[in-house]
Amino acid sequence: MDDLWVVLPHLGAGGAQKVGLLAAEHFAAKGFRVRVLSLRHGHPVKHTVPAGVEMFDLGPNVHPWFQDVSNRSFGARTKRFVLAQVLKGVRIIFLVASALFWPLIVRHMHPAKNTWETRLLRQGMPWLAGYRYQRLRQVMVEQRPKRVLALLTKTNILCCAAAWDQPLHLVVSERNDPRRQSLELLWSRLRKVYYRRADVVTANTKGVIDALQLMGEWKRLELLPNPLPATLSRSSVGSLPERSHQILAVARLVPQKGLDLLLQAFAALPLDCRNGWSITLVGDGPERQALENQALELGLDESVTFAGFRSDPLTFMQRAAIFALPSRFEGMPNALLEAMAAGLPSVVSDASPGPLEMVTNDEHGLVVPRDDWRTFSRALERLMLDAVLRDRLGAAAREKLCSLDWGVVEPHWRSVLALPER
Repeated sequence: MDDLWVVLPHLGAGGAQKVGLLAAEHFAAKGFRVRVLSLRHGHPVKHTVPAGVEMFDLGPNVHPWFQDVSNRSFGARTKRFVLAQVLKGVRIIFLVASALFWPLIVRHMHPAKNTWETRLLRQGMPWLAGYRYQRLRQVMVEQRPKRVLALLTKTNILCCAAAWDQPLHLVVSERNDPRRQSLELLWSRLRKVYYRRADVVTANTKGVIDALQLMGEWKRLELLPNPLPATLSRSSVGSLPERSHQILAVARLVPQKGLDLLLQAFAALPLDCRNGWSITLVGDGPERQALENQALELGLDESVTFAGFRSDPLTFMQRAAIFALPSRFEGMPNALLEAMAAGLPSVVSDASPGPLEMVTNDEHGLVVPRDDWRTFSRALERLMLDAVLRDRLGAAAREKLCSLDWGVVEPHWRSVLALPER
């Protein structure tokens, strides 16, 4: 029986993946039997599973009725078509039923109560959430882990539903502010009832904790800070390195991260200010081509480097002089924490409370209004022209991040995960 499962949507790029794997690596090194589950079969893997940690893939998200797709005969294709329509019809029935009875479901659904509302939604979950839920439920019942840590909203919901009547300790982790994150109506509703199964609902920022408090009553609600990688602990990082004139952003290339604003802000700088400076974007995503086109249109093609996804962002953080976080909304980005631990001053937007819990304006970095590239440009200019300011803010940022060393946060992580001392 496994001591701890860490359940992730996939092992692609993302801060939640990094945190989950850091926790898996840390507690596996402490002697616990840890397994990482990936729910999305075939998704590109960007992270290496740590030594001593088992990896489990749920397999293709395909209902058994449709696994024989190689049979292209008329009869087989007709059968699959008819079955697909049946599945769609059943799903519609459960969608309508859950919508009609939702006020009653919200009122009466609870792990301790075997009400008809609970049974209705549980019977409907395979149709509402798909075969991935059925497979997750199956492996949980068969393998009976002692503890489960789930990260990211939909993964949290699936784990809560799958573990609804199972005797295990379940912890779910919200990574973004629910007040700012867009979520489909069905999943938003499911979160409100299925989070009641979680033994601990966690978030990595106080702002998200405040938002969760308004959503419902949970068994236990806890702030669970992101730990720093061991390579960034106070004992592992030496003196501050020499910096090049480089502005660094480490993020998925998606609209949420506001990297288009960074390019626009850099292009607006006076030529004599940006001379000798460059931007490095570490990360990948669907917006890469659009950002490359934007850099070309702004005349920045020789000043901007697209480094793609990298598993060694610390290498870039040790060379850069400024860290940029122009996000439109955030949770608590690991990249910001790692940059601060590496002694980088930052320019961050005030889009979400998470980063603002770590970066105080003019103390650890500079804070600018959300979606305001002009103010972002002025903040960049101020740091680019003042090496003394960069050093002061970077040193203060590094000092603040000492509170996230594993040696500091481990007791709280153990309490939340109900892990004994070893």
